[in-house]
Amino acid sequence: MSEVRESVDHFRATAQEGVAALLATGRGGYVDICQGARRRLLDVLEPGTDPEGPQVRAALEGLAAYVDDAMETHMQRQRRWRSRTDSERLTRAFRALDESGIIAREDHMCCDTCAGGSLRQAVLVHQKAPEGPSIRGYAYYHEQDTRAAVRDGTLMVGFGATHEIRRAAVGEEVAETLRAHGLTVTWNGDPGTKLDVAVDWRRRRWGRGAAHPGPAVAGEPEVEVSYRHESPPAWMTHYQGRVTVRELARMVLPWLPRGHAATLTSDRGHTIEVSRDFDLLRVLGDVRTLPRERLEEPLSRWAVGGVWPEEDARSSHTGMLDVIYSDDSAEGIGGIDSAEPMETAAARELVHRLTPAEGNFAVFVASDESCVQMMWEAGPRLWMESPFPAQRLSRGRFVTTSEAEEMVRILADERRLALGELGELAVTTW
Repeated sequence: MSEVRESVDHFRATAQEGVAALLATGRGGYVDICQGARRRLLDVLEPGTDPEGPQVRAALEGLAAYVDDAMETHMQRQRRWRSRTDSERLTRAFRALDESGIIAREDHMCCDTCAGGSLRQAVLVHQKAPEGPSIRGYAYYHEQDTRAAVRDGTLMVGFGATHEIRRAAVGEEVAETLRAHGLTVTWNGDPGTKLDVAVDWRRRRWGRGAAHPGPAVAGEPEVEVSYRHESPPAWMTHYQGRVTVRELARMVLPWLPRGHAATLTSDRGHTIEVSRDFDLLRVLGDVRTLPRERLEEPLSRWAVGGVWPEEDARSSHTGMLDVIYSDDSAEGIGGIDSAEPMETAAARELVHRLTPAEGNFAVFVASDESCVQMMWEAGPRLWMESPFPAQRLSRGRFVTTSEAEEMVRILADERRLALGELGELAVTTW
């Protein structure tokens, strides 16, 4: 019996370690973390272990509740963090390296061998670009480095150079850039050793990435849920069929992608369709307007008694953007095909987290359809523009990531386009 208990504890600890690592990256949401932790557990099973066996099933039981508790703890701690964490400083330092001619990648690949091979190939691609910074080398940390940093507080940053004789100089430049962004770096100057960076690993979570369902409540209202779209994302389809109002209000409706709608049927047999209109939710059928936040109470009152608030919610128009992005790089942040809402801070952070590889892009749209969109080109160089469909043209220029972040902030908080304030814009006709 003790051997079985030890086996279950081992599997459970493995799954929980996976949760901690996934939480630390700031990527994905509750459903993604649950699925990722499950995959991590199954990947490390010893040969001959039955993945459907009682020990594995016991380890997986309660995993969703553990993820929920871990996310709640993370969000409570996050509220006390200073304005910029070590992890966020690290990301900005890496973007500064990209712009100076050192290709920099975070959480890149599984090990030194894979990361080094991938980055040497990236250097060759950017060196062929006719314009952009002169590429001198690369810097990185990989997935195992991330897990060690979360656990031990020290991140090992590797580096390489286009010519071996420049390797030490690249290492020194990487170290100085990290220090310039407020990080503590230890390095003995040996080009064959990595940099040790002291990090209190804290990666903020925003919006859907911070949402978690909370504990179940006995007798809480439920509704039948379906979606009017041919291919809703997995984080939505996880909540279909019989779903609690709590889960629906916290995990789905506030983040409905543009063009998607949820059909809800109460136990009273009343059916409504809910879609998102920027920072509001439109209820078709009952013709109501609800807030995206604090949604659980009014939705519960409808589910139980068919009652809605007396007044409709009103849009604030600012502090949020509809966003689409794509990052198909190896170990990149992925992408979303239909616009999802992002708070200003989350949209600004996305500017820096998008991998500077050719073709990766993000589109930011305000409540009045004003838009700025950015795309990384070879070099790497960052192009940003605003499209004007009625005129069949766009106006844009190359920018730094800091300039792009400010353009996104102004669009979100002031609802205006400010790209022209950076200088002359090039016009592209369609």
